[in-house]
Amino acid sequence: MATVKNILKHVSAETARRRRKCYRKTTHLILKGDPCLVVRDGPQSQTTYCTVCASEILAKADKSLADLHTHFTALHDASSQA
Repeated sequence: MATVKNILKHVSAETARRRRKCYRKTTHLILKGDPCLVVRDGPQSQTTYCTVCASEILAKADKSLADLHTHFTALHDASSQA
């Protein structure tokens, strides 16, 4: 059986090893040792978000995933009743 694909492989939580600026709001600083959300956009490109912005981004992602889940659950239920 094939393994389940990880569609979130380019998103991770890290601890900042140096001071950074939040990509979403450059006035938000990420200090060394602070947790941050990292999104890898390419082989050598990444964007980093502070905990405040990460929380908002993840809440939006939760909603999008819930909508997708609902859509496919409805399709599955409809096909199993046919």
